[in-house]
Amino acid sequence: MFLHHSVFLCYVKNWFYAILLFHFTSISAQHVISGTVLNESEEPVGFCHVYNQTMGLGKVSDIHGNFKVTAKKGDTLLFSYVGYQSLTLPVNSVHLVNYLKITLPEDSILLPSITIYADPNYRVPLNVHDEPIIIPGVSITEKTDGIQPGDVGFGATGVGGVPVPAVTIYGPITYFSRDEREKRQAVEAYKETRETITYQKFIVQDSVKQKLCELYHLNSQQYDQVIVRLHNQFPGIQKQYNPMEIWNWLLMHFDRSANIVRDY
Repeated sequence: MFLHHSVFLCYVKNWFYAILLFHFTSISAQHVISGTVLNESEEPVGFCHVYNQTMGLGKVSDIHGNFKVTAKKGDTLLFSYVGYQSLTLPVNSVHLVNYLKITLPEDSILLPSITIYADPNYRVPLNVHDEPIIIPGVSITEKTDGIQPGDVGFGATGVGGVPVPAVTIYGPITYFSRDEREKRQAVEAYKETRETITYQKFIVQDSVKQKLCELYHLNSQQYDQVIVRLHNQFPGIQKQYNPMEIWNWLLMHFDRSANIVRDY
C-alpha cells in the first residue's frame, strides 16, 4: 500500500510540474512590443489606438505617439485614429525584438472641383436660360423640366414699355423661406445623428457611466463635465462606431481630465 501511495504522489508531482512548465512557457511566449506612431509628415500621432485583435487587448499611444502593447508571434495588431487610414500588422519575429515605426496615411477626401475667375466681380449663375435661337429650316423640340427656383433668365423689360436689358431670377426666395430652412436643418440633423448614433448610445448606458464614476471617483455632474471636455477637445470621437475604440478613448480622456474636474 505504501508503494501505491508513493506512485500516486509521484504522478501528482509530475502533473504539477507539467502545468507550471506550460504556464511559464505561455508567459515567456508573450512580448511587449514598443514603437511610435507617425503620420506621413513624420509628426507623432498622439492617442492612437493600438489594439491586439488576437488577444482582445487595447492600448493608446501617448501624446508623442509612443506605445507599448503585449503580443506574441502570430498576433494581429490594429492601429487606428480618426482622420487616418487604419493599419493592420501581423506580428512576426522581427517585430518582437525591434522598435517599431508605424506610419499612418491620412484619409483622402475628394472635394468638388472649383473654378477661379480672374475678375473678382464676375458672377456665374448656376442655371442660365437664354432666349432660343431660331435657325430657318431647323426645328428642335426639347422636353424641359420647367423653371426651377433659383433659375436665371435673360430678357428685356422696362418702365413705360421702353425695353432695357434685364435679368430675371425665378423664385429665389423659396430657398430661404422658413419651410425650406427647416427642411435643410432637419436633413442635416438626421445626417449628424446617423453618424453619431453608436457613440451616443454607448455613453448614455448606465453601466458605462457607473463604471467610469467608480473608477475615477466622480459624481454624476463631474462625469458630465468630463464628457463635455472630451467633446470640446476631440469632436471627432462622436463619429466613432467601434465600442472598443470608444471605451479606450473614454479611459484615456478620463485618466487626463478626472483629477482636473474633481479638484475644480
